[in-house]
Amino acid sequence: MDENNKKIAIFGANGTIGSAMLAHYQNESQVYAFSRSDFETSDSNLDKILLDDYKDKTLARAASTYENDFFDKVIICIGMLHNEDFMPEKRIEDFSENQFMKTMESNTLIPTLIAKNFYKKLKKNEKCTLVFLSARVGSITDNRTGGWYSYRASKSSLNMMVKNFSIELGRYNKKLVVIGLHPGTVDSPLTQPFQKNLEDSKIFSADFSVLKLSSVIDSLSVESSGKCIDWEGKVVSP
Repeated sequence: MDENNKKIAIFGANGTIGSAMLAHYQNESQVYAFSRSDFETSDSNLDKILLDDYKDKTLARAASTYENDFFDKVIICIGMLHNEDFMPEKRIEDFSENQFMKTMESNTLIPTLIAKNFYKKLKKNEKCTLVFLSARVGSITDNRTGGWYSYRASKSSLNMMVKNFSIELGRYNKKLVVIGLHPGTVDSPLTQPFQKNLEDSKIFSADFSVLKLSSVIDSLSVESSGKCIDWEGKVVSP
């Protein structure tokens, strides 16, 4: 199919990676940009959809405006590491119910609700992709330093959702690829407090990360479904 005829939904289109995804895919596809906050962008190949929230009923209403077999890709770029009220926990004494629940809501619950309401809007008769922005810190076997309790748990939980979706939705649509992606350390407000301990070569611009991630997305086969893959195309251990 001509790339210009493809339809791509991006959730969290106003974030650092979401906006880079938007800019990348706008050049070649019709993009449907979902966000809770308004943002500046070119109107070329773009439908901007502003949502009041990411609750189940709101997402169901939004999804109902599209026919089944509509999108080629649904890319979910929603997540949080910290906010103005808390930073990632360095030790268990820093753990709080409020931080855990907010992090789980943003990193696991909302992406799951989006997928629940939009998976039937993905095309069935040709290859299509359901993408979740995940993180290497969600890997249990790769955890060598501890800490970051809420964020690690939320991304590990998200990776389980990716696996679950790949199994169940694979029965619904045998050409669907469900994938979690690790973007690397992207220069953004989310990562800035943690960049001082990293080499400059390990900190990516959002545009570079998205260029790599889009290449990974395009190269995926159904056999990759259910995995978490990094920006280099390498599988992240569960």
